[in-house]
Amino acid sequence: MRTWLERWFARTDVKLAPQATLGREAPYVQGYSLLELERAGLTEDQASMAGVLIDRTRTSALGCNVMQLDKLCRARGWKKVRRETI
Repeated sequence: MRTWLERWFARTDVKLAPQATLGREAPYVQGYSLLELERAGLTEDQASMAGVLIDRTRTSALGCNVMQLDKLCRARGWKKVRRETI
C-alpha cells in the first residue's frame, strides 16, 4: 500500500530547475544565466553560496527562472542588488 501511495504522490513532485527555450520546447538546462541572476537581483557570490549553478554560456533569460531565483532571494532574506548601467 505504501509503495502505491508513493507512486501516486510522485506525480505531483515539481522539479525546480532552470529552463531554456528551444523552439517550442522548454528543456531543463545546466544552470541559470548571468542575465537571470541580474534580473532577480542576485550576485554571483550569493548564487554560489546558495548552491545555484551558473551557466555562463547562456545569454537568454526566462521569466520562470527569474521568479525561481527571486523566491530563493526572498526565502534567504537577501536584499536585491541593483546594478547601475553606464
